[in-house]
Amino acid sequence: MTLRELLEQVKDLPPETVVCAAEVDEAFGVNIDSIEYVDKAKVGGSKADGTEAIDLNDGSERVLVIRW
Repeated sequence: MTLRELLEQVKDLPPETVVCAAEVDEAFGVNIDSIEYVDKAKVGGSKADGTEAIDLNDGSERVLVIRW
């Protein structure tokens, strides 16, 4: 998912909306600890399949990391 896609999906939400993170098909989410911008990531794939598809240290792509 790109930031453009994320912003498009949340554009009509009120700013007070709580943001959390959850695995696919999970009934509970976790509170977000921080958001980090990394500009030297290496994206290995875009499929949300639970695998570690992005190397945060060894590339030239920009990513937004949500940590919990």
